[in-house]
Amino acid sequence: METHDIRQERGRTGRAILRFAIIACAVAIAIIAVGEALRTDVTDRATAPVTKTNDPLAADLARCRDVTAEQLAADDTCRRVWAENRRRFIAPTAPAARPTDTTPKTQDRAPTSVAPGLSDEAR
Repeated sequence: METHDIRQERGRTGRAILRFAIIACAVAIAIIAVGEALRTDVTDRATAPVTKTNDPLAADLARCRDVTAEQLAADDTCRRVWAENRRRFIAPTAPAARPTDTTPKTQDRAPTSVAPGLSDEAR
């Protein structure tokens, strides 16, 4: 009789754990669904604002973005545009010209509160 009670107790415990796991999964799924529904930081590519640039390849790149591989094989323009885009992306850019100060430093540019030629002891 005692073994029968122990088996019933284990069966109840197993069912309780299973019930808890199912409820926990349902709650987790509900939290994820609500979080995704409230998410506003992701914008769809179709609704993203188009920025105007001075890039002459931008229009061609936009057109070629939706070209399939089969169409690309026959479209020389898209192949050239993508090749140019890769070249510009991978090619090293020239360093920006550093402004140089060509004016020689003279005593008249020294701060006026300090007299030129005075040492720290003389002040």
